[in-house]
Amino acid sequence: MTNSPSGRYAQDPFPVSGPVDILAFIPHSLGFVPHESLVLMTMDSSRLGATLRLDLPAPAVDYSDFAVRVTELLRSDGSANGVLMAMYTHRKWKKPGFPPHRRLIDQLGRHLSEAGLPIRDGWLVSDSTWREYFCTDSACCPWPGHSLGQITDSTLSAEMVFQGSAYARSLEEAVGCDLPREWASAEDAARHRTLYTRRLTGRWCRRSQFACTLAFWEALWNGAAPEEPGGSERPPAGKGCPQLRTDPEAAGFLLASLHARPVRDTLLVMAALGSGAALDGAEACGLLSDQEGAPLLPPNSGQAHAWPAPDGGSPDYGPGTAADPGRRAVPAAVPGTASEPGPRTVPTPGPGRGGGLRRNAPSDPGQDFRDVLVGAYAGVPDWAGMDAAFAVFSELLAAASGGGTDGAHVDREAAAALLSLLAWVEWARGRGSRARVYLSRCLEGYPGYRLAELLDELLATGMFPVWARNAETAWRSAPEQNPGTARA
Repeated sequence: MTNSPSGRYAQDPFPVSGPVDILAFIPHSLGFVPHESLVLMTMDSSRLGATLRLDLPAPAVDYSDFAVRVTELLRSDGSANGVLMAMYTHRKWKKPGFPPHRRLIDQLGRHLSEAGLPIRDGWLVSDSTWREYFCTDSACCPWPGHSLGQITDSTLSAEMVFQGSAYARSLEEAVGCDLPREWASAEDAARHRTLYTRRLTGRWCRRSQFACTLAFWEALWNGAAPEEPGGSERPPAGKGCPQLRTDPEAAGFLLASLHARPVRDTLLVMAALGSGAALDGAEACGLLSDQEGAPLLPPNSGQAHAWPAPDGGSPDYGPGTAADPGRRAVPAAVPGTASEPGPRTVPTPGPGRGGGLRRNAPSDPGQDFRDVLVGAYAGVPDWAGMDAAFAVFSELLAAASGGGTDGAHVDREAAAALLSLLAWVEWARGRGSRARVYLSRCLEGYPGYRLAELLDELLATGMFPVWARNAETAWRSAPEQNPGTARA
């Protein structure tokens, strides 16, 4: 199972007049053309609702268990009273009465009917034709099927394209569209990364350094986030964070921080809960060191960036900064406190950013931290923060991948971390298909990377976060990317 439903009716202004309109709607809804997939759409008497795409299971899979899990996901749409099905496969349909994957659909149909969500109609789409799945009458359903051109030439398809909707030819292409181009030259970022790694190895988890590192990350996220969280002005995920390309020192600092795995994990919690709760959770989970020291940050962060020399001599100033003999090292501002003015300022979490998930019961910071990571926290994520984090992660992945073809500036540790972080955000959004692509890339290039392995195990169980299964808390794709569509 790879994708959860949105659990919410699509804001669909387009009338659906028949099967070709429904089949035209699907790739716009998903953002890509499905392959070897089962697509299920909830519906009531007049509207399409949630869209769920799944990989077609292997014959060895327990179809009954598969059907139970799918039914549970679709039942989250409380307004639905039926399901429409579309199967995308290259498997040959040799006889009209024996469609591909019939045993799977029989099991699924039985479980959905028992849940009050009968399959009301279904179609099979091959590489050249489409056809009614349940009809065996060749008089109304000619054999071997209708031309795919009927789908692409449908009225709904033309209207959605006119409204600005587009989709990729495959899932892999859709994931590629979410990523910025590689940096033409990553030498400067790599040089700064090496400097910060050398100066801060063993120091990332000191309380003041940890807090200011989170604040630096959040300042970048705030620059990439919309003014109104969750609003229609949210930029598409694929835009990345172009301002990092003009600030290689900031990019180098952020890449170096990903070598500290407590920082890496806390970034995910911060994206959902905000910096204050993430810092409290990291403290409660024992991730922070009792050692103190003035934090080191890039010089244009608006914060102090000096670190006392190990021998007690002159302070070691940040890369690219002239040391001022008369200057004292001042601790950087901690999130939630006033900060010195500068080109970047560390934000104080407010109702728009940093509010994150809400829980009515008394909060246990450590438990909240762990629950967010495994998707067990019931609440409303700060989706603007999550989207902004995704943009920064994707831009940094382009930097970590290095420039040119010699691979001299590839940061393998940071690249593995970023692929895992991107996978987690997609999983949190309910887009398990995309998450699996990122995890596959990570484990192919960096075998044994533990965070990727753990996420892969979560995906294998078919488990999605609590918030992704709830209509009121699930992520919604940006309207300008897929106007009027349901999310996959």
